[in-house]
Amino acid sequence: MTEQNEIITPVFKNKPSNLQKHSFTARPAVKINVNEVELTIFKGTNPVLASDIAKEGFIMLYKGHLS
Repeated sequence: MTEQNEIITPVFKNKPSNLQKHSFTARPAVKINVNEVELTIFKGTNPVLASDIAKEGFIMLYKGHLS
């Protein structure tokens, strides 16, 4: 017996824009560049999460997983 699945494609609709909304501007707080691998941490980022990402990234870089 063969099972058949129906593929449903999402439909995205544009919402009308409100010109009086304040636009979000990303503001980098720290830029780190090691061996041509750049990490940018933005203001408002969860500091624990940013620290964990940086640690894991540099561990992978040190072990040679990132080139």
